Amino acid sequence: MHQRRPNSSVIVATRNGSDSDSKSLEERRAERRLAAKQRRDGGKKLKRVKRRTIKGGKLWWRKNPQLEIACFAFGLFALIGVTMFKLLHGGGGSGGGRRRDVFKAFEKKLQEDRAAKGQPHEINTDSGGFFSRLRGSKYMIPESLKRIGNKDAWYAALRQEYDIAILPKNDERSIKFVQETRERNGAYTQIAAAQTPYDIHNCPEYPPEGYPIQWPILEVTKNWPTDDATPRHEIYQGICVFDYRTELHKADNYRKAELPFVVRDDPASARTAERWMHPGYLDKLLMGKEDIQRRTEYSPNNHFMYWVDKRSRSERQRAAKKVKDAKLHGNDDAHGGFGRGDQEEFINAMHLLDNLHEARDRFDKAKAYAQKHQDDDEAQQEVQKWDKSLRDAKKARQDEESKNWKPPTENLRMTYLEWLEHANVTDDKLGPDNPHWYFRLIGCGDMGDHTADGSCDKGSSEWLFDELTFFQPRLGERRPFYMIEPQQQKGIHCRFGMKGVIAENHFDLSRNAIALLGGQRRYILAHPNQCNNMNLLPRGHPSARHSAVDWANPDLDNFPTFPKAHVNEIVMQPGDVLYLPTNWFHYIVSLELNFQCNTRSGGERLYRKEVNDCGF
Repeated sequence: MHQRRPNSSVIVATRNGSDSDSKSLEERRAERRLAAKQRRDGGKKLKRVKRRTIKGGKLWWRKNPQLEIACFAFGLFALIGVTMFKLLHGGGGSGGGRRRDVFKAFEKKLQEDRAAKGQPHEINTDSGGFFSRLRGSKYMIPESLKRIGNKDAWYAALRQEYDIAILPKNDERSIKFVQETRERNGAYTQIAAAQTPYDIHNCPEYPPEGYPIQWPILEVTKNWPTDDATPRHEIYQGICVFDYRTELHKADNYRKAELPFVVRDDPASARTAERWMHPGYLDKLLMGKEDIQRRTEYSPNNHFMYWVDKRSRSERQRAAKKVKDAKLHGNDDAHGGFGRGDQEEFINAMHLLDNLHEARDRFDKAKAYAQKHQDDDEAQQEVQKWDKSLRDAKKARQDEESKNWKPPTENLRMTYLEWLEHANVTDDKLGPDNPHWYFRLIGCGDMGDHTADGSCDKGSSEWLFDELTFFQPRLGERRPFYMIEPQQQKGIHCRFGMKGVIAENHFDLSRNAIALLGGQRRYILAHPNQCNNMNLLPRGHPSARHSAVDWANPDLDNFPTFPKAHVNEIVMQPGDVLYLPTNWFHYIVSLELNFQCNTRSGGERLYRKEVNDCGF
């Protein structure tokens, strides 16, 4: 018989073979001492009793072999799945994210170092074994921003093709490309009557007095009429041209003085110009995965004037229906754009607006006086008088606009190929009285709240921030030269012009950096102190801030101050970047098919008095 020790699985064999329930404590201790002595002396070994969980001694899942195999397989595949997830996603969790960020930073730094040496940005997706090949590696576009720009695979693949195989980074080659393009276009020199006291291609360290020199506008337009898009190589140029590589410090001095200039041979802009002008690149960029309709402006002639649609919704609907009905009746050329408008109509509109502004000013003054002298009956009558005059002036202006004002252009949407079919035509179809189209691209970036996804415009082109790295809104030491206040940037805007297109004279309320990336454009510039001579359409007009004068055919009887205006000009070439300060006037003529992009970065109040004096 065996006896189990309390709280023990050891069974002790008794000498007499029977159990006693009434053994004293001393007897039990004696038995334990005896059992211990037997073990030391090599006596009978004690048996170990196995703990049995169920009858039969087997775990429940081991009764079913199929279930046992299924559980084992599930555990194995779960382990493989977790391992693969960590391999494909850099480890997962915050620690894995940090390791992944460090790797990306190292890889980007390696690419930048290779780019600085002119080497291609190679990424070998086969280095790293099976799991590296399984995961793959997305091409990292040089100098791309983390949040702004295009993150789609199609664009990364396109850039990888050009950055590695076709046009690997080589600053000397890109600069040579734009230099050779300028040589083919022919040099533009100062006409004999337009000599300046400074060399426009070797300007002094700081702006000389009277910079930039300007000449009478009729003298400039007589030498080269604005409706003539054929290049004339002797011009009235007064602004400096700086070499980015050797004269950037000079350009910085002129920029701080808020004066215009052109930067030439900037490696970054030269690279973009070389890529955009490479045969087939823009086709792949604009006719591939993003072959969508974008903003396009139409004009029945070569004049394009910006305007704000102040018509009511019903008026816009009636105008659109009229165009649609005309097309249904076979008039395929029917459009809602009517050109810049007649100069006499502008004169009437300006007089009506002047009367409106005068009535409003008189009413505000009379009202302020009456509030301080409420017992003065004559003051109250004066308020009523000017209130009636103000209402009459508003009605007269509204009646005139409803009868005579028509939108100068029509806003459409078309694909790049559709625009190209209109724009890339022979010279006999490009006269000033023939229809013209202006194609637009917009990269939203941080233009307003939460617009980095391109929500500021239907069909936005966010890859513009990857293409034009010199217009990226970087801060600190990496801030591009052309970005004065990056946090104030209002996107990147590109306009593709066909030969002969004219953007009417106007000024903007913020500083501009303008890059030409293909073709040629003539810019006629004027200082803000010329405001009173520009005969601008006043506040409240749909095309306010624009000149009412047709520079191609000025009406000097109705605009007698126009001949007093002074201007200068420059022809921009591929790779050039023009810095245009706040409130400076500019009139633009496309000399051939061209691509121009600009960005704004804040404003300056330096010339505010000049524009205030002429009603703005």
